[in-house]
Amino acid sequence: MGRSDPLILDFYRKNIKQEGQTALLGFTDNKWFDGDLYDLQLNNWNINNSWELEKKYDTIICTRTAYFAKNPEDFIKRCCNNLNENGKLYVDWGLGDHWRFKNYKIGWVKDSEHEFAYGEDNYLWSTVWHDSFLSHPQFKLFEKRVKKFGYSDTKQAICEEVPVIYNLKRIKKYFKMNYNIITLWEDIPQIYILLEGQKQ
Repeated sequence: MGRSDPLILDFYRKNIKQEGQTALLGFTDNKWFDGDLYDLQLNNWNINNSWELEKKYDTIICTRTAYFAKNPEDFIKRCCNNLNENGKLYVDWGLGDHWRFKNYKIGWVKDSEHEFAYGEDNYLWSTVWHDSFLSHPQFKLFEKRVKKFGYSDTKQAICEEVPVIYNLKRIKKYFKMNYNIITLWEDIPQIYILLEGQKQ
């Protein structure tokens, strides 16, 4: 269990309301939600492949995975297509956890080189953005914490360092959206943006 797991899992429990048949995307081992597992290591799902799930679901939960999507528009569209009418999607994008590098980066680029999280399939390719994040108390806290690393404009830093910025407005083509944000750690700041979408 990682340092952030107890806090982030409590955040998920409070904000994710599982209903009906559920697909869990990116979970190799699941102790928190009931549902069908889909994961790269199980050889039945890869976020960057042309994928279809075994059936349509009432709920899709995808946590700590979406940032590996090279084409987040395709990922969101496929989630929509694999949900039943009025189905729910819960998906988060995270930033941070780069304290392990000599040069702290909000994105996953160090000295102009790609850094892989766990292997070549796991590169932080994308994040989600909407200017309303700037007024969220948790984003303001994150912004305050990263200033000591030399970031005077956090939005600009994110846009420069993450290859694909997926605007929340685009997701609204498929889902009626709400979001919540949690920021962790003062010394090694992390932020998770959890989207809750109901299929349009």
